This record gives sequence, structure tokens and C-alpha cells, in this order.
Amino acid sequence: MIRRSFFRLAILGAVAGGLSACLQPVHAPHLGIGGGPIAQELAQVSVAPIEGFLGYNLKSELDYLLTNGAPASGTRYLLTVKTQQTGATSIIDAQTARPQSVTLQAEATYELKDTQTGVIRASGRTFGSANYDRSGQRFATIRAQRDAEERLGKALAERLRLIVIGALSNNAAPRRTGPAPALSRPIDPWDEAPARNPGDETG
Repeated sequence: MIRRSFFRLAILGAVAGGLSACLQPVHAPHLGIGGGPIAQELAQVSVAPIEGFLGYNLKSELDYLLTNGAPASGTRYLLTVKTQQTGATSIIDAQTARPQSVTLQAEATYELKDTQTGVIRASGRTFGSANYDRSGQRFATIRAQRDAEERLGKALAERLRLIVIGALSNNAAPRRTGPAPALSRPIDPWDEAPARNPGDETG
């Protein structure tokens, strides 16, 4: 009886091991995870330098996401990105008239070009935002703003990665598109009336 039970367990273990070797995430080949064709295409994308602190974080995150942390295997495609960042006050302290919470908003224009053929595979613009709280301590506020900028760079990088995957996917036929659009006119957040504290309907 014991020998029969042991034999059954051995069979179940062998079957489970075989199935685990065959399983993989459903969207892995399409998201550039692993060593599929799209991952090989992403590894050939070179990201041009991007100006500013946000641009530095965005490029660093893109370099990592496109190659899964491995060194780039080529420079067939060139991804050019330009960013523009504005700060929008979301909540104003009624007593101090100073912003308590700030929303960082950023616009990024992009252009993905095949350097071998000169064809622009994708171009357009995308947006991102991140919030941070201001405090009475100056250095704490600066640190919170930097953290928000880093989160903003990661969010934009994720969106751009999906755009690049869509442009280079085997299911997407190569198509010509125009160059990247120009950045929008900068918006001064102080031109707009600040949001009031919740429940404050006076004035």
C-alpha cells in the first residue's frame, strides 16, 4: 500500500514538473518579456539623450525597460523623446494661502525611426502626472518633488515602451508616419484659479 502511494506521488510530481516547464505568462511574447522576437527588436532600440532631470530619469528607465536590464544589442531603431513639465497647484491652504498638494504634469513627444530605412515607425505625444505634498520644511518638499519626478519618469517610460512594442510587433505592419509633433505651448498654472479646500464654497 505504501509502495503504491509513493508510486502515485512520483507520477504526479513528474507531470507537474513537465507542465511547469511549458507554462509562461500569456502576454510575455507581446510585452518583450523573455527572448521572443519582439524582445530582440526592443533590444535594438537606442534612446537619444533627453534634457532635464525628468528626461534623465525617463531615458534611464527606458534603457532598462527596453532591454530588460541587459546591454543593448544594436542601434537599428532610434527613439527621440522631448518632454515638457508644468506644476499645477491642486489644493491651497486657506490660512497660509500656500499650496498643500502639487500635481506635476508632463507632456512627451516621441519619434521612433528605423535607421536602416529612414522610415518613422511611430510618432506622437503622450502625457503623465504625479502628485506630491508640500510641507513646511524646504528640503522635505524638494525631496518629495524629486520623488514625484522620478515616478513621473517611470510612468512615461512604461507608456512609451508599450507604444514601441505596438510599432515593432510582428502583427503590426510597418507603416510610414510623420515626424514627432511640436510640444504644446507652456501653460502657467498660476493663470488658473486654484482649487479650494473641499467644502469651501464661499467667495
